[in-house]
Order: sequence, then structure tokens, then C-alpha cells
Amino acid sequence: MFIGYSSQAQSSKITKTSFFVDGVCGQCKERIEGAALRTKGVKTAEWDKVSKQLTVEYNNKKADVESIKLSVAAKGHDSDSQKSDTTAYSQLPKCCKYRDGAKCHN
Repeated sequence: MFIGYSSQAQSSKITKTSFFVDGVCGQCKERIEGAALRTKGVKTAEWDKVSKQLTVEYNNKKADVESIKLSVAAKGHDSDSQKSDTTAYSQLPKCCKYRDGAKCHN
């Protein structure tokens, strides 16, 4: 499993990092990216459904990786270090339930 990477400009407060987030489709992409973007301080979010990597740019004075992962988990998606609770996961559409065997699609 890919753990992630982080890079930061010397004098910048903006950090770019990637980490694993489970999901299967375009609906998942919208949900994952939306949750990340609603985290205070997150500037950009891009999830790739093939690699299952979420790449985010955020102001490290306002957010951190764990707060982003918590926001994504609250919408039903597991990351490499933060598992979504069963209530949030159960609210996913049936076609998006990756734990139950749903496979990558549209």
C-alpha cells in the first residue's frame, strides 16, 4: 500500500501530499474530493480511482493530513490510517460499497 508523500516549498505554508483513499467510481471521486475541499485550509483535491490516491494541497497552518482523512472518512471512505465508521459507510450508494466487493466503474 502506498503511504504517501509530502513536499513543501521552503517559505510556503502550502503542502502537497498524497495518500490512499478507498472508492470505486465517479460518485466516489466527487464525494472524496468534496469532503477534502470542505476541510478548512485545503486548496485542491484530486482523487484517482485507478491508483486510489488522493492528492491534496493545503495550508499547513490551517489543516493537516489527519484532519483531511477524518473529513473523507466522515463521508464513508477509508484512508490508509483512518477507517470510516459503519454509519457513514452504510450511507454510501450500493454501487460504491467497496468493502462489500463493489469494483471500479464509471
